[in-house]
Amino acid sequence: MLPISGVIQRRLLAAGIAAALALAPLSVAADASSEVDALWNQPDGVSVDSAYYVVQSWWDGLTRGTQSDPTQRGLDELARANTDLLNAYTLLQRQRTDPGPQPVAIIDPLLSGVYNAVTGSNVKAPIGSVFSWANQSLLKLEGRGSTNEIVRSLLQDYRARQAAAMRDLPSGHADTDALLAANAERETAFLVKIKGVAAPPDGLAALLDAADQSTQGKGKDKANGKDSGSKGQSGNPKGAAQPQKKK
Repeated sequence: MLPISGVIQRRLLAAGIAAALALAPLSVAADASSEVDALWNQPDGVSVDSAYYVVQSWWDGLTRGTQSDPTQRGLDELARANTDLLNAYTLLQRQRTDPGPQPVAIIDPLLSGVYNAVTGSNVKAPIGSVFSWANQSLLKLEGRGSTNEIVRSLLQDYRARQAAAMRDLPSGHADTDALLAANAERETAFLVKIKGVAAPPDGLAALLDAADQSTQGKGKDKANGKDSGSKGQSGNPKGAAQPQKKK
């Protein structure tokens, strides 16, 4: 076999280095995509329109407050912000497609079937209606009476938690910036879905527009290598408005 000349060797080495550099961004993007999946696949908990949701929120806040690692604390806050968006979409979609009391599994179908057969009525959820009335009464005491009020609260909490995450997460790290950019893309897509099920009477247009502009701004900053969550400034990160107080 003829020996490979030095010129050919140098060309092969240069081609190998170029290929490795070309594959590096792809590996970073793949890692960011898999990590961001975990920020959107949170375990199921108490329904956000349940009166007991405030207890779960208090407990989640307590556990995050004891987290000593700021990076993990920031990721937890970011995951909760994403969960707020998921819950807001679920509530709005259910309000459009299946409003009213939800039947209790097994019990309500059996009772309503027997009652409707005897009386000729069309009762959907007798036990569920009682539970819904009790839950709605507790929600009013908590200041979260209607679905629109709950969704507004979720959108406000989403931005506050997102701002807290940006303060805790380290800046200037390629992996963190890639994760935040990928997460911002999913947020933007999900805000579009929420706008699709929202209606003008809901009064959510201003909150959704502000959230969309903030998310797109952070995504562009991270993609360009800029830090949108400057820790040297007081208050919320650049591009995120102050969370509104609940009424």
